[in-house]
Amino acid sequence: MASESQIEELYQFIYPLAVRAGEILYEGYQNAGKAVALKCNEFHNVVTEYDNQIEEFLMANILASYPDHKFIGEEDTHKNNNVTKELTDAPTWIIDPIDGTSNFIKQIPHVSVSIGLAINKQIVLGIVNNPAQQKLYTAKLGQGAFCNGESIHVSDCEQLNAANVAYEVCLLHSAPIRNKHIKRIYYVGSQARRLLGYSAVVDSLCMVAAGNLDAFHIEDMYPWDCAAGYLLIREAGGVVTHPYGGPFDIMKPDLICAGTETLRNQIEQLIRQADQAKSVGSDD
Repeated sequence: MASESQIEELYQFIYPLAVRAGEILYEGYQNAGKAVALKCNEFHNVVTEYDNQIEEFLMANILASYPDHKFIGEEDTHKNNNVTKELTDAPTWIIDPIDGTSNFIKQIPHVSVSIGLAINKQIVLGIVNNPAQQKLYTAKLGQGAFCNGESIHVSDCEQLNAANVAYEVCLLHSAPIRNKHIKRIYYVGSQARRLLGYSAVVDSLCMVAAGNLDAFHIEDMYPWDCAAGYLLIREAGGVVTHPYGGPFDIMKPDLICAGTETLRNQIEQLIRQADQAKSVGSDD
């Protein structure tokens, strides 16, 4: 297990880099639409020069001080032996240079730089910088969660009919998982006070941590989408589990997160019902 002094040293190291990464993001955000390219020939999966620039900036500076550290990142632009697809006990930075790239292009302010750190396979540090909203979220294991230096806490909502719940409706663009998500959206959305979609996983997780959202469900994402946000929610007093209950796995980050276990469990039961239904609105 990482020591408190080790976590603090790495926090003090990465914090100014996260601030600078947010400045780079904001420079691009103010010039919306610049240098957009299609990635993997998928219309829904875009990358800009700023995604690459931020990831390269963070990796280069981390390696200059900690040459043995590993990386799991979305763009993997800085190809070297430190980039890995596996989580080991080695200190591993899990980076999303721009979460919400489509929002970034359209100047929709749900866009962030997300930096998580795992040591001994445990997330111990998370920083999320959303310069468009002037919000900088931070969390260190066992030391609480903060936004702009002020303590944050999850909501105490326990009933789904009183809850604002986020769901990534953009997942409907993917044919193999479309029907699963249509059914889940129907079942959860029909019971929640509001079902909201921001096309930004990291920002949605931060809003749960800060109590702006009561819950969030997501599947079919990647470690960099959830690493920092997971720790923020846990440190803000919330619960994060696999959608069918059980422990959350950062390397396959399907999750339900909520301010209370009661609310999380209600969403789990609806997801189970949705997955058993043959079609939307079907209980068969």
